[in-house]
Amino acid sequence: MCGCGTPSPTVVYVDLSPVLAGIADLKNLLEAFMTEANDQLVELKVQLADTSADILAKLDQLTAQLGSLPEDAQATLDDIKAQVATLDTTVGDADGSDAVTPPVEPPTETPVEPTA
Repeated sequence: MCGCGTPSPTVVYVDLSPVLAGIADLKNLLEAFMTEANDQLVELKVQLADTSADILAKLDQLTAQLGSLPEDAQATLDDIKAQVATLDTTVGDADGSDAVTPPVEPPTETPVEPTA
């Protein structure tokens, strides 16, 4: 035979485990970065919500101290409050501080009659 016929298929085995391990490492690293970024964004969201609540409280204190305001000053104050409220709505209630918790009622005791 001359060996000129159909060539026999050549099988090559390539160990891809190092490549797959590298991809897994990159995936884990990316997940860690994404988790850290999300944590930082949640913290910022909480700080913004707290800041808007503080601003509204200060505006209420200022209004109480000044008493009645001239019409243009009242309009400006109302506009500021509306903008802060819009910011608060946009940010949302990240820390649950906006939710009003219902008062907890003490448990009622039922008398236990002695058994004979």
